[in-house]
Amino acid sequence: MKRIYILILALIFPLFLMAQEKLNNSFGFRNGLYKTFQEFKENKPSLNWNDITSDLIVMEPIHKAKIGNIKTVDEGKIIPIENIWGFCVNGIPYKKAEEKEGKELYSFSGLQLRGRICYYEYEMTLSETVEVSAYNPVTKKPFRTGNVVKEKDVRIKILMDFETGKTDLFTTENVKDWIKSDEKLLLTLNSTEENKLQGQLFKFIQIFNDRNPVMIK
Repeated sequence: MKRIYILILALIFPLFLMAQEKLNNSFGFRNGLYKTFQEFKENKPSLNWNDITSDLIVMEPIHKAKIGNIKTVDEGKIIPIENIWGFCVNGIPYKKAEEKEGKELYSFSGLQLRGRICYYEYEMTLSETVEVSAYNPVTKKPFRTGNVVKEKDVRIKILMDFETGKTDLFTTENVKDWIKSDEKLLLTLNSTEENKLQGQLFKFIQIFNDRNPVMIK
């Protein structure tokens, strides 16, 4: 009986492996709406696109999308943006990047890198108060000074752990922390010249993902 049990396991295990694929940028997620990170991790959208209507704009080449006015087809029930983690179009997942009241369309960021460590980015408008002076053209001295509020767009770069959903800023120290389980790769990163490191950080994450793959159905 014991031998039969072992034989059955030996037959089933390869089938289990065949049902899974390595998570990378070639993997196509199921299209639809993901209400939670867990749904995304399991590749099980709670709503398919044919179950809802929405105002959707996808800018695939620049990894951006906007969506709003989401309603169910059968009842016309509004789905609040705060109840959505992300969605998938053409196999590419987009994660919510902002959540502000009063907007008709909300911004979502495409995951530019998919693997054990994922990566996405988005732009945020920041306001800052700067001191501005008016100068006398003759004396070259300021005769009036005041504070002016200026806005500037800042690109925010984010790392996301596919296993936990944890996110953090894409910085040298965070990349070191996230790849530390691969001691050889971390050693290579630490020995890279500082003036070259910034341009290679993204490559280190790609290498880490290749050497530490995640399997997904």
